Amino acid sequence: MTTGATTRGPASQDLTTTDGYKYRITMLVGEASPTGSTDCAGTATAGKVYFPVTLTVTNVATDRPAPFPPVRVELTGAAGTKPGQVMLRDAAGACTFSPRQPSIAAGASAVFRGTSPAVDAGAAPQSAGQIEVKVSETTFSLYTRVP
Repeated sequence: MTTGATTRGPASQDLTTTDGYKYRITMLVGEASPTGSTDCAGTATAGKVYFPVTLTVTNVATDRPAPFPPVRVELTGAAGTKPGQVMLRDAAGACTFSPRQPSIAAGASAVFRGTSPAVDAGAAPQSAGQIEVKVSETTFSLYTRVP
């Protein structure tokens, strides 16, 4: 299952795991800046920009907590190129492209903020690839094109 947007978001999609947990995953990509978000900021480099990224994972169930799904967030480009890691500050304060926390309370959300890898500031619109959220061992894919 893949959902995408040709703008920078927000993009949102529901995920139901094989064990019956239901989540809504939302991604918002902000405007380009020299360092991206203050969470996991990039290093200012001439000719490069970063995009702030916010990932929200909501437990749709209102009657039970849910384990956090195994998500990863990457900047993907042309076929054959290696994805770049979108670094997000996790619940423990570490910057990672695969944020985790033990669980999400019933009806609650987990929010992670961070920064994309650097992209060419002069890239043609939507030529730098897409920021993509994937969930391990499923066909779930949610993406937004950049810049």
